[in-house]
Amino acid sequence: MFIRHNSRRTRAVGALVFGALWFAAADLAHASAPHLAGTNPAGAQRGSEVEVTLRGERLSDAQEILWYSPGITVARLEVPTNQSAIVKAQLKIAPDCRLGEHCLRVRCASGVSDLRTFWVGPFPTLKDAGTNSDFAQAQPVPLNVTVEGVVENEAVRYYRVEAKKGQRISAEVEGLRLGRTLFDPFVAILNAKRFALASSDDTALLLQDPACSAVAPEDGAYTILVRESSYGGNGNCLYRLHIGTFPRPTGVFPPGGKAGETLKIRFLGEAVGDLTAEVKLPESTQEQFAVFAQHDGQSAPSPNWVRVSSFPNVVESESNGDREHATSAGTNFPVALNGVVSRDNETDWYRFTAASGQVLEVNIYARRLRSPLDPVLTVCDAAGKSLANNDDSAGADSYLRFTAPAAGDFFVSVNDHLKKGGPDYFYRVELTPVAGGLSIKVPDVSRNNAQERKSIVVPRGNRFATLVQADRRNFSGDLVIQAPDLPPGMSFQCDVMPGNQNLLPVVFEAKPDAAVGGKLCDLLVAPKDPAQKLAGALSQDFVFVRGEPNDSIYGQTSVDKIAAAVVEEAPFSILMVEPKVPLVRGGTMDLKVVAMRKAGFDEPITVRMLYNPPGVGSANEVVIPKGETNGLYRLNANGDAEIRNWKIALIANANVAGAPVWVASQLGSLSIAEPYVGMKIEMASAEPGQTARVFCMLEQKVPFEGKASCKLLGLPNGATTADAAFTKDDKQVVFDVATTAATPAGQHKSLFCAVTVEKDGEPIQHSVGGGGCLRIDPPKPAPVEVAAAKPAAAPEPKPAPAAAPAEKPLTRLEKLRLEHAEKTKKAADR
Repeated sequence: MFIRHNSRRTRAVGALVFGALWFAAADLAHASAPHLAGTNPAGAQRGSEVEVTLRGERLSDAQEILWYSPGITVARLEVPTNQSAIVKAQLKIAPDCRLGEHCLRVRCASGVSDLRTFWVGPFPTLKDAGTNSDFAQAQPVPLNVTVEGVVENEAVRYYRVEAKKGQRISAEVEGLRLGRTLFDPFVAILNAKRFALASSDDTALLLQDPACSAVAPEDGAYTILVRESSYGGNGNCLYRLHIGTFPRPTGVFPPGGKAGETLKIRFLGEAVGDLTAEVKLPESTQEQFAVFAQHDGQSAPSPNWVRVSSFPNVVESESNGDREHATSAGTNFPVALNGVVSRDNETDWYRFTAASGQVLEVNIYARRLRSPLDPVLTVCDAAGKSLANNDDSAGADSYLRFTAPAAGDFFVSVNDHLKKGGPDYFYRVELTPVAGGLSIKVPDVSRNNAQERKSIVVPRGNRFATLVQADRRNFSGDLVIQAPDLPPGMSFQCDVMPGNQNLLPVVFEAKPDAAVGGKLCDLLVAPKDPAQKLAGALSQDFVFVRGEPNDSIYGQTSVDKIAAAVVEEAPFSILMVEPKVPLVRGGTMDLKVVAMRKAGFDEPITVRMLYNPPGVGSANEVVIPKGETNGLYRLNANGDAEIRNWKIALIANANVAGAPVWVASQLGSLSIAEPYVGMKIEMASAEPGQTARVFCMLEQKVPFEGKASCKLLGLPNGATTADAAFTKDDKQVVFDVATTAATPAGQHKSLFCAVTVEKDGEPIQHSVGGGGCLRIDPPKPAPVEVAAAKPAAAPEPKPAPAAAPAEKPLTRLEKLRLEHAEKTKKAADR
C-alpha cells in the first residue's frame, strides 16, 4: 500500500510549449472574446495520450493551452482555418500526473477563454454503448475502467462486471464535479437478483456526486446502475463512472498534521475495513491537502482531504465522552485537537489551560475536510458553565474567539448539531492565538457569468483594468498589490489599498511592440508596513453550476494564479481627461471621456466606472454613440464621502464583429474635498401671483477667485426666478421668486441651490442649502358686504406702516404681529 498526495490548490506551471503547433492566421474582427464550453472527452487515463476536442466560440486564432497544474502537455493543436468553434488537441498525460481535476484555458491571439476542467483518472476510458438502458441488456465492462456517458431524461444506465467472492466492488461518479450543468447522479451496486448491495446519492466526501463500495458475497456477475437521482437528465448530464476494485474511504484520521512531518493515518469508511498508511506532509501549510488511498495496486480516483498546519496534534483519548475525562490539550498554543464523534448522542471533551485575558481562536474543520459531522462548539469554565458557543460561523463548521476571563482550566466540547455520529464523523479543532491573514481575488462583475473579466487581457498599445478585493483576517493596515511575473511588455499601476477599504482598481498596460503571448501569473498582497510579517496571494473561486434554493453554488473550483495575456490590437482605446478640480461633498462632476478610434471603426462604446470611492456615486454606464469620440460621465459625492485623493479608472467595451472587446483608461486621480461654500435657505412665503424674496445665507469655507454662479432649484410649479452670483466676500444671496395663480399652496421644502465655482478653467459644482422651504399661502377670501343701519363715517386715514429694510427678511413672529395689527384695525373701522 502507498499513497499519492497533492494539494487541492492548483499550482500553475505556465503555458506548456507544444511539440507541434498548427494554427491559421485569423482576422481579429472574427476572433475576439474566445469562449470555451468544454472538452470532449471530459477526461482520460494518466500515462495515456488522447485527442481532445475543445468546443466553444471564437477559437479560430487559438495559440496554446494554459494549464494550471503540471502533468499534461500538448503534442499537437489543430486550429480550423474557417470560423469553426472546434479545436483539436493531442494531449500527453504523464504517468505521475495528479489524479482528479486539472484547470485549463485556451489562449488565442485575441484573448483568453473561460476556465474549464479536464479530469485525469487511474483507469482506461470506455464509451457508454447507448443500448444499456435495461438491466437485462447491461453493458459488460471489465473491472477498473472509467465509462463516460450521458444521462438523458428518465434514462437509466447499467454496466455488468464479474467479481470473485470477497472482492471489493467500488463505483464512483464524476458528474456535477465536471461543471457542465446541475446534475445530481445516483449510483448503486446490484446483485444478479437486482438487490442493492450498496447505493449512494449525495455524499459528504463528494457532495452531490455519489460513491459506494460493497464486498462481493459470491462469485458472479454484478451490475452498476447510474441515473439522475430524481429520474431527470438531459444532454448536458455528462458523467465519468469509475468501476473497479479500488479503495473508496470516506475519511482520514487524524484529519491533519504538522507541515513537513510523516503522518500515520487511518482511512475511514472502507468496505473491507479501515486501511492504514504513512504520508509525508508538504513543508508549507495548506488549507486542504489531497491524499489518495491505494490498496492492492489500485488507487482511489479522487482524494480524501487533510489539513496541514505549523503546529502539533493532540489525538482524543478513548474515554473523553464527559468533562471529567476530557483529553488534555495542554498549555501551549497553537495546537490541533483531533477526534471522531463515533456514535449518536456523543460529545467529545478537551481541557486546556489559559492565562487571564488570553485570546484564542477556536476553529473546527469538519465539513471543510468533507466529514459528515455538522459540528457545534462550546467553551466552558472549570465548573461547566458555558462561556461561548457557536454553530455554523465557518460555513457548516464552527468558529469562535474566546477570551479567558481568568487564569485556569477551560473545556472545549464538540458534538453534532443533530446529535448524530458514526465511524467517519471526524473533526479537527485548532486552538490558536489571534494571527493576521491575507488573500486577494478579482470580484464578480456579473451574476450571470462568474468568469467575466477575471483574466488580464491587454491589447497591444492599450490598457485593461480590474478590481482587486482583499480579505483581511485580524489585520486592518494598508496593503500593497504585487504582480511580479507578468508577460513581457506588460506592466501595471495601482495605488496603496487603504486600511479601511477592501477594493482597489488596478490598470494593466501593454507596450505597442509587446509580443502576443500569455502565462499564468502570481498576484500577491502584502502590508505596506514591512514590520507586519504577513503575505497573501490570489485565491480565486470559479463557479460553474448554480441552482435552487436561492441561486446556491453547487459546482466550483479554486485556483491561485491569474491568466495574463498580451493580445492583438483593439480598434479603439479610451482616455480619461483627469479633472484639475476636486469633487466636493454634496457636489457633482462631469468626467470627460475621449475615445480614440481606428479608421473604419465607429461602433458605440459603452463606458463604466471601474471603481467608485466611498461615498461617490455614478451612472451605471455611459454610451459614446456610434462614430462619436467624446462622452461625459456624471459623478456625485454625498455629504460623508471620504476626503482624500483617490485613484480611479474607466473600463469600456465595444462589439468587434459581434463579440465584446474590453479596454481601460489610464489610472487617474479624483480628489474629494470639502465644499467651498455652505448655505442655509431661510423660509419665505407669498400668495399665488405674488413675489417672494428668498434669502440664502452663505458660509464661506474655501476662498475662490471671481464670482460663483448660483441657481435656485426645486421651486414649485409656476414659480420662477433669475440666476444669481456671489463672491467669496458675500454673506447672502437673494432670489426674487415670482409665482403664478397656478402655483400650488402649501409648504414646498425642496429648495436647494446649484452653485458653480470656477477654478483653473473647470467648474466645481456644489449642491447646497437642501431642505429650503417656500410657503405658498392660499389667497385671502373676498370681504362679505353687510347692510349698514346708517351711513358710516369715512374712516380717518391711517398712517402707512414703516417699510421693512430692503435687505432684512421679516421673521415669522414679526409677520404674525403685523397681520394681527392689520386685522384689529379693520375690525375697529367696521
